[in-house]
This record gives sequence, structure tokens and C-alpha cells, in this order.
Amino acid sequence: MPGIIESLRNDHSRLTKLLDALERQLSNFEEGKVLDFDIIDGILHYCLSYPDLHHHPMEDLIFQALRARNPEVLEGVDDLRREHEGLAELTRRFAAAIHTVEQDIPVERTAIQKVAKEFLSAYRRHIMMEEKYFFPAAQRNLKAEDWSAIAQKLKPMEDPLFERREDERFSALYRDILAWDRHSAA
Repeated sequence: MPGIIESLRNDHSRLTKLLDALERQLSNFEEGKVLDFDIIDGILHYCLSYPDLHHHPMEDLIFQALRARNPEVLEGVDDLRREHEGLAELTRRFAAAIHTVEQDIPVERTAIQKVAKEFLSAYRRHIMMEEKYFFPAAQRNLKAEDWSAIAQKLKPMEDPLFERREDERFSALYRDILAWDRHSAA
């Protein structure tokens, strides 16, 4: 069912906007400027809520169906569930580091930069792997009945940043993304 893959690709596009916003924050931080904690907190809250509760479980269902249908095509794709758990753990570590800074507890700038870069790198690598190997393998190998079974197991969830936008924790991040999109289009 191409709609599921299209939805996942839309999520990746949106997540890339968050990663880009974080990269801009890190660039400022490396120049000695202060992090915008409202933007950083929005990114972390998003990553701990939407991908972990909706996006990754959807991919895990596809992975299971693909492994049952044709496990050989999963070469080049790590154990997705384990990778998703690793991303969640890395997100929690990054959130803990940011929380330390927000509490005015002394911490080396390089420690924050290190965990933030690790977070960025892991998420970008993960998205690239799924786009290049996992999604095409699923599209080539899963049958209509596989997609139907996956769709029946999915719980609908609106994207809290890009669709629902009721959570105030995303306000600064959403404004930053819109401003950057306008700047990039000019």
C-alpha cells in the first residue's frame, strides 16, 4: 500500500526539517551563541512523542511483514526495532544533557555538541538507510494483503507539530521552521 510508504516519507521530510533546525542551533552554539531552548525542547519532545509512538511502530510492522515474506531482501537493513530503540535511547541522552544545561548545572560545551552531533548523525543515517534500502524493498516485495494487514494494525495519529499544532511546546520550533522555509524560498 503506497499510502503507508508515502506517509512515512512525509514523516522523514518533516523530521529532516527538525534536524536542520537543530543543526542551525548547533552552528550558533559553536559560534559561542546561546541555544534557543524552546526550539531544542520542541525537537526533543517531538522525537520522544511522534516517531517513537507512531512512525517507528509503523516501520516495525512493515519490517516484520517483509521478514516473513522475503527475509533475503533485508540485507543492508539492520534490525529496525533495535535501531529504533537505539534512536530513542540517544534522544533521551540528548534530552538529559539539555535538561542539565537548562538547570544551570555546569557542563562542557563540547559534551553538548558531542551528544547533539551523535543524535543528528544517527537520525540522518537512519532516514537515509530506510529511504535507500528499506522502503524500496518493502514496495517491491510486500503484497496487497501484507499492506492491508499492516494498515489494520495501525493506530491513527496526527503529527503533533505539522498537523495538530495544539501543543505550545512546538510553537518556537514551528515558527523557526516556517521562517527558514520562507528564507530558503527567497
